[in-house]
Amino acid sequence: MTKTEQNLLDAFAGESQANRKYLAFAKQADKEGHAQAAKLFRAAAEAETVHAHAHLKTLGGINSTTENLKEAIAGETHEYKDMY
Repeated sequence: MTKTEQNLLDAFAGESQANRKYLAFAKQADKEGHAQAAKLFRAAAEAETVHAHAHLKTLGGINSTTENLKEAIAGETHEYKDMY
């Protein structure tokens, strides 16, 4: 893997984690009655999604639906067999 590919992979991971974190922050803001803050967190989460998808596409990580299904099944199988 080249340095650029590793940087893109790291960026994809960071953008993906930021997306999930901002959505959790939005949920908390909603619980506390901070609708505008929740809206801002959701907008930031969506921006992170756009960035993550661009990195994934550049890495060649979006394939045919058949290939994507195979990859998703393999990933989920690994999680339940090896991680949990």
